Amino acid sequence: MRKRILSLILAVIFVFGSIVAEPGFARAAARMTDDQWKQSLTGSAGVLEGKSVIISIFISDKNTSWSAKAKKKANRKVKAAGTYIKSQAKKYGKQAELITDIYKYEDICYSYETKMKLTDSDRSQNNLYVKVSRFIDKKIDLTAIREKYDTDSIGFLLHINKSGVSSTLVHYVEDGSENFYECSSLFSKYEGQAEGASTYAHEILHLFGARDLYEKCLTDRITSSFVKYVERKFPNDIMYSTYTMSGKQLLYRIKNDI
Repeated sequence: MRKRILSLILAVIFVFGSIVAEPGFARAAARMTDDQWKQSLTGSAGVLEGKSVIISIFISDKNTSWSAKAKKKANRKVKAAGTYIKSQAKKYGKQAELITDIYKYEDICYSYETKMKLTDSDRSQNNLYVKVSRFIDKKIDLTAIREKYDTDSIGFLLHINKSGVSSTLVHYVEDGSENFYECSSLFSKYEGQAEGASTYAHEILHLFGARDLYEKCLTDRITSSFVKYVERKFPNDIMYSTYTMSGKQLLYRIKNDI
């Protein structure tokens, strides 16, 4: 039973992409035309198999900004998340390479300033998404990035240097051409404490279709009984909890399972 349940969860992450896609929706590994890519039913991040580029956008708002030291800490967590996902994929016979290091790959790091006072509310995050989507269209040469890294899989991390609840906006099939850019808003702190690498990995996995397993969601077909089952059988699953079994969250290490 354990193998069957885990296979079901990983099928969503490593095969089908960002949302309940039928078999015909799984797309080719790379080299779509721009128009084909923008019309892809699985969104910008697509399928977590092969190479994916994770672009970091550091957001400065009305009352926060990013120092060089703070950026290095965030990058270290993103790198840890990428390494973790790669190692977990291997356990399921999959190859997943995430391009994450902003100091090694300078074309995946950007800064964006807004006069908004950002919060983790839906309204604030939706407004930010609209603004950042315009910024991506104007300032980031995604065609060049796709060609350079030979991939059609691009996810975006919106780094916000304050306390809040991190979240991810993904593309659903029924969205059509809207919400194509799949973005995770990563707050540097939660309830005043620095976020750990496991939260970064949790949100990045959302970009590729992983569901939250800690609460029911009829849209994603996560029932209360299934949540209870996960709690009993897989309490260390990263989509159920980003904390260790002893209740800690480590800054740069991840001890959860997929």
